[in-house]
Amino acid sequence: MEKVIGIDLGGTKINACLINEAGEILQRSTVVTEASKGKEAVLSNIKKAVEKLDYEDALSIGIGTPGFIDSENGIVTFAGNIEGWTGLNLKKAVEEFVDMPVFVENDANIALLAEKWIGSAKDYKDIVMITLGTGVGGAVYNEKAGLLSGSHFQGAELGHIILHPDGDYCTCGQHGCVEAYCAGTAISKNYEKITGKVLSGEEILNKISVDLAAKKVLQGYQSNLAYFLSSLRNIFDPEVIVIGGGVIHSKEIWWDGMLAKFEEVCNNTKNINVVPANFLNDAGVIGAGKIAFERMKNGK
Repeated sequence: MEKVIGIDLGGTKINACLINEAGEILQRSTVVTEASKGKEAVLSNIKKAVEKLDYEDALSIGIGTPGFIDSENGIVTFAGNIEGWTGLNLKKAVEEFVDMPVFVENDANIALLAEKWIGSAKDYKDIVMITLGTGVGGAVYNEKAGLLSGSHFQGAELGHIILHPDGDYCTCGQHGCVEAYCAGTAISKNYEKITGKVLSGEEILNKISVDLAAKKVLQGYQSNLAYFLSSLRNIFDPEVIVIGGGVIHSKEIWWDGMLAKFEEVCNNTKNINVVPANFLNDAGVIGAGKIAFERMKNGK
């Protein structure tokens, strides 16, 4: 069976895996990213991650990286988390130390592709995915058009839709973004606003039955997600919205209330499904493996 390498470049670690045509992980490798040391250190660590694998028979490499990505040419047009990453031709840089083709894509896009391939979106043709973590990522897929990239490779920045005009500051420079209200960090921030106390999101969610402030924060979070979902439904008209990211680990606390509010505020919820992602930690490597298979066969 043919195999490829899927690489998920994260802020703290680089995960590399051998993936077969069924999307199964055959072998794993993990090294630290060392993003603070800049481009050369990160490229060296990508090489180390690959060399830990039995990669000699792999056909190609797929890489998921944060930032705005010109995936056709493998260029990172903008990335703020690694010094020197902006402007890097990551495809060429990695092909210098491996004897196989390399393909590069945005990390949120490859998470969607993992779900489309063998996950919770495998039976759908029109998909929107959002990832809720320290930020809010987004990806949009249509079977005919493929992934939405935009004219400047900034398409599907769904976390920066304005949810509350003139609202809380977002790290992107705008005010009132979805990310400022729906990222996991928003739970702690809003609890501190009410109580003056700094607690983790997990601590706050565990207190909702005994803490009125925690309950209020949860209800606000569910409402913000519901309004966000309503906008996504009306802008993109997808068959399914997939929700992933680290916050999904606590979905038993907020999921049902979010869906109930979505039913209340959206003008039409009858022809759309909202589902949790199947893959969290492995979404990046599986999606990267998918682009390695697909784009190698398509020759781009």
